[in-house]
Amino acid sequence: MDILQNPKLFNQLVWKESPLLWAIDNKILNEKGIQLEFKNHRFLTQIYDDWTPIQVIRKASQVGFSLMEVLKTFNAAKYRKFNIIYTLPTASDVGQFVPSKVNSMISQNPILQQWTQDKDTIFQKKVGMGFIYYRGTATGKTEAEKMESAVGTMFSADILCADECDRSDQEILEQYNSRLASSEYQGKWYFSNPTSPHTLSQKLWEQSDQKHWFVGCEHCGLWQWLDFWKNVKDNKYVCQKCGQEISDEVRRNGKWIKKYRDKDISGYWISHLICPWISAQKIQEEYETKTKQYFYNFVLGLPYIGSDVIVNRDIILRNIDLSEPNFQEHNVLGVDQGLKKHFVLGNRQGIFKIGCVDKWEDIENLIKVYDIELAVFDALPDLTEPRKIREKYPGIVWLNYYRKEIKKADFIKWDYKTHTVYSDRTKIIQLQLDDLINRKIRFNLKAEELTDFIKHYESLYKIIEKDSLGIERDSWETSGADHYVHATNYFRIALEKTVEQTQIKSWTPDKVIDPNIAPKIGQ
Repeated sequence: MDILQNPKLFNQLVWKESPLLWAIDNKILNEKGIQLEFKNHRFLTQIYDDWTPIQVIRKASQVGFSLMEVLKTFNAAKYRKFNIIYTLPTASDVGQFVPSKVNSMISQNPILQQWTQDKDTIFQKKVGMGFIYYRGTATGKTEAEKMESAVGTMFSADILCADECDRSDQEILEQYNSRLASSEYQGKWYFSNPTSPHTLSQKLWEQSDQKHWFVGCEHCGLWQWLDFWKNVKDNKYVCQKCGQEISDEVRRNGKWIKKYRDKDISGYWISHLICPWISAQKIQEEYETKTKQYFYNFVLGLPYIGSDVIVNRDIILRNIDLSEPNFQEHNVLGVDQGLKKHFVLGNRQGIFKIGCVDKWEDIENLIKVYDIELAVFDALPDLTEPRKIREKYPGIVWLNYYRKEIKKADFIKWDYKTHTVYSDRTKIIQLQLDDLINRKIRFNLKAEELTDFIKHYESLYKIIEKDSLGIERDSWETSGADHYVHATNYFRIALEKTVEQTQIKSWTPDKVIDPNIAPKIGQ
């Protein structure tokens, strides 16, 4: 039979290749019942029909991307019979996203209702012969909760669609990648407001073709991608060459240009500067009123690499000081527990030993060998063994619980009856990072001994979140393994206590030595 004589079959073949035409032909409505428009969202049209297996998108906030990915994954499940894992940072995010975005779109569109009549739940949709599994990655949760989240890796898939992947747990995302092994397509679609340059998506971006949205100046003809510092002047979009104003129509009718033509990974960068409905005045106001981190991440769609929002290798390495021996006296210990126990061991002279062990007996051995004066352990998730050690070493071993907004100037509260300490997670992290940046933490260790330690710190990034009163507050989050960060927190808390007990106001050594510029002691 001639396909052209069967419009339904012909449309299905076309729609299989073009989710964009499928959305237009079926007059798809968004979750609010408004028909999709592509006049202002023209920059999305190429991405709708991009079937490159590995895709990575740096994007600003609220550009219509999640809506597009929902439709694109439905199309892939229906016409390509793909199974898809659609991830969000947490299970709580899934619980909000699916009802408000996905289910609302289904209710607005009869064709989607027809496709999802069977096995339609918050965490799973059957679309034709394909399945879409919605999963969280449990960012910032305990090791046990991460393992529970990883249960979703038991099923296989053709596409991992990672929404807000930079704010997701990178270890869990890598586990989900393993579910693509049996697929011929093996699709990895990563998109997010960027955070740190060390996340999976930003590393993929560096390996991609890095497409930029170019616009042609209607006055001098120069084709250029829009740069805030070059193209926004006096609350107007202007040409980098002739300085004449660039109209909204010109921004609307740009085109994607690859920076690298020999790359197999498809990358796109979407900033607010290419959104025709966002004025230059609005961009300028955001720059003047928001933090640098917010402006880079949510307006420019770029990771911000300032030392106030991420920690890099250089910040840690410049704190190495081997110019004098550590006498290993008055030692304190911080331990973060999980499947393994990560520890940080040191004193006021500096940190002289870090490591990772399997058994609590190994931690107890450290207490004995190094004559530990004070040790602070993570109180969770193991409820038994740490408490046994605390009972065995009363007054030496304390268990820490994180609590927000501890009502004390130093963010720490000690319960002497139970030998329990409560600390504000974000404030303690900020305190120790300030110490690192200001070279108040010394490492009596070689650089090669700090390899994993550095990786854990590079997973840290700062975000701005609103509390229940709508007040914006800083919060430190992680995009991967962070055990040494917390072990250092507990070390820092323990050291603070020993300083207090010996009536020393500052735990910092009198002289912080930079090995690159300072002479040896006694010279």
